[in-house]
Amino acid sequence: MNTGPGRFRRVRPALVAVAVLVPLVLLYAVCVPAAWQRTGLRGAEPVAATFHDGACLLGRCTVTYSLAGERVTAGLPVGTRAGGHAEGDTVSVRAAPGEPQRVALAADTGRGTVAALLAVPVGASLLALLAAAVHVLRDRRPEDLVQDP
Repeated sequence: MNTGPGRFRRVRPALVAVAVLVPLVLLYAVCVPAAWQRTGLRGAEPVAATFHDGACLLGRCTVTYSLAGERVTAGLPVGTRAGGHAEGDTVSVRAAPGEPQRVALAADTGRGTVAALLAVPVGASLLALLAAAVHVLRDRRPEDLVQDP
């Protein structure tokens, strides 16, 4: 079945837009809650905890600490910078009062970390907008640029 030569040219921009927007939305869905969690834990008291290795950048490493005489194991949020920490190291974490499972490394609750987490999706969005602008400008026909008097 032949749909003609122009059909794909009309559908292609929509496919490209979807292919760019879906990862951007997923990036925002991961980075914004992680930044929000760190902001919420900024005022909590630091507690000593035992670090357990994992894929910290993906949110798969954990810490174990004592709270009211009980051992609590909690997962660290996505984007945790755990460089230099090995299995069994003692680290300082901040835990939310009343929510012992919500923790973050004390060093990761500063404004710089939150800004870096938010800069990733914003930078990706700006890059996508720049690519779209270049695409639109390159697709202009020469007769569109010249105006008759």
